[in-house]
Amino acid sequence: MMFRKTIKIAENERALVFKNQQLTDVLMPGTHKVWDISDEVSFQRFDIDTLYFSPVNGERLYQSNVALREQITHEKLNDTEVGLLFLNDMLRGVVAPGERLFLWKDAGDIRVERIDISTQLQLTEQTLFLVNKAGANTATRLIRSAETVAIKPIMNAVVKNNHVGLLYVDGKLVETLEPGQYGYWQFNRDVTLKSFDTRTLILEIAGQEIMTKDRVSLRINLTASLRIIDAKIAASNVEKLEDYVYKLLQLALREAIGTKTLDDLLLDKLYVGETVRELVTEQLVDIGVALGNVGMKDIILPGDIKGILNQVVEAQKSAEANVIKRREETAATRSLHNTAKVMENNPTLMRLKELEALEKVAEKIDSLTVYGGLDGLMQGVVKIT
Repeated sequence: MMFRKTIKIAENERALVFKNQQLTDVLMPGTHKVWDISDEVSFQRFDIDTLYFSPVNGERLYQSNVALREQITHEKLNDTEVGLLFLNDMLRGVVAPGERLFLWKDAGDIRVERIDISTQLQLTEQTLFLVNKAGANTATRLIRSAETVAIKPIMNAVVKNNHVGLLYVDGKLVETLEPGQYGYWQFNRDVTLKSFDTRTLILEIAGQEIMTKDRVSLRINLTASLRIIDAKIAASNVEKLEDYVYKLLQLALREAIGTKTLDDLLLDKLYVGETVRELVTEQLVDIGVALGNVGMKDIILPGDIKGILNQVVEAQKSAEANVIKRREETAATRSLHNTAKVMENNPTLMRLKELEALEKVAEKIDSLTVYGGLDGLMQGVVKIT
C-alpha cells in the first residue's frame, strides 16, 4: 500500500524514525513497515560499527527519546579528567577532558577508564605502554569535539643513560628525572623536558686568531674538558650552555695571549692552559659546570713570521754547534798536551807509543823485507834504550 513505507535494517545498522522532524522511534535489524499517510515520516541510518553516535544534534536526540537512550551509552568527562576508551578490551583512543561520548551499546563491550590529571600528571608504566602500543598518542587518535584543540595527548620523555632530565610544567621546574622513559599528560598545560649529558665533554676552541703583546698574529687551537655538576643551576642560568662556555673560553684565551710575547709563549707551553683555567673556573662553577684539563693544541704562525722564526732557530742551532765544536777541539788539545807532558818524563812510555804507531802502520803493509837479519831488525827498527 502507498500509505506504508518498508525499510530493511542490516545487522550492523540502526535507524531513527522521524515524523514531522521529530524523533519517534529506533528501528532494530530486520524489515519494518511504517504507516505514512501524509508523507511525514523519514529515516536516518547509522552504522554501529563506527561506534560513535555523533550527529549534529546528537545530545538533544539522546535526551529527547527513551528508545534511543536504551541503545546509547553516554559518558561525560570533567574538565580535569582524561578517558581511555576500550572496545572489547582494546584501546580505541584517548578522550580529551570535558568531552561527551555517545556510543552504540551493541558495538561491543565498551569501557571508559577515567584519570584525574589534576592530581596525576605522570602516566603509570602500564598506561604509557598501552597508549604507545595502540598508537593512541597522536592528534588523530584523540577523541574530541570541534571545540577541543588537536594535540598529542602525551609527552613522551626519554632520558638517556648518563643524562639527567629536568621536567618543566608551564615553565616551572617540578622534577629531576633519572635515565628512563616517562609519559606526561599534556592537556591544559605546557610540559617540556630539558636533558643534560653528565659525562665529561671535550670542547674544541678552534682557529682563534689573536695578537700577542709584541703584535704577532697567531692562530691558536684550544681544547678543554668540562662536566655538568648541577643541571638545575645550569638550566636556570644559561639557555645554551655549550655556546656560553665556548664564548667564555674564547675571551679568556684572548686575554691570556694578549699579555705575553711570542717568545714567552713558545718558552712556556703550559702558560696558556693554566691561565685560561684560572680565568674561567670560578665563573663556570657558578653555572654548575666543572672545568677539567685545558690545553693548547696548536700555535699556527703566519707564513712570514714562520720563515723568520725558522731562520732564528737555524742561527741559534748553528751557533750552538760551533760552540760544541770549539769545546771539543779545546778538550782534545788539552788531552794531547797532558799526554805530551807525561811522555816527556817517561822514555819507556814514549817508546811504547812509538811501537803503537808502528803497529798501526804495519797493519797496512802487505810484505816487509828485512836486511841485516834479526839483529838488524831489533837494533835498527825496534830499538829500545
